[in-house]
Amino acid sequence: MNIITKTLASASILLSITGCTAFTDVSSSTSSTLDTVTPDITLNEFISKRYVAIRHDAANGGGENLNALAQLMGKQDTHAFAKLMKSNFDTIFSNVDKPAEIIARIETQSSLNNG
Repeated sequence: MNIITKTLASASILLSITGCTAFTDVSSSTSSTLDTVTPDITLNEFISKRYVAIRHDAANGGGENLNALAQLMGKQDTHAFAKLMKSNFDTIFSNVDKPAEIIARIETQSSLNNG
């Protein structure tokens, strides 16, 4: 084998080993994190990351972010959920500090409208 072939072969083996180790490290840390995620944490994270888009969809009375929020909250009628969000926009989104406040306000408005 000449020097170039040996170098390429060595580099290829090294990259393969490094890639496997990196994937194992990432997948190991990811799986342990996923095991500790609860629906509330996922919902809070979704609202935190998509707050502006959710607020926009709520003001407009619908949209994909609002549909996703409805599904995460277990609301089967996304049309009714969008209507609730639009009609109670100020109550739900005024002076909000944390995603949990939005969740509580949505649940309160849902129960007021259903009962």
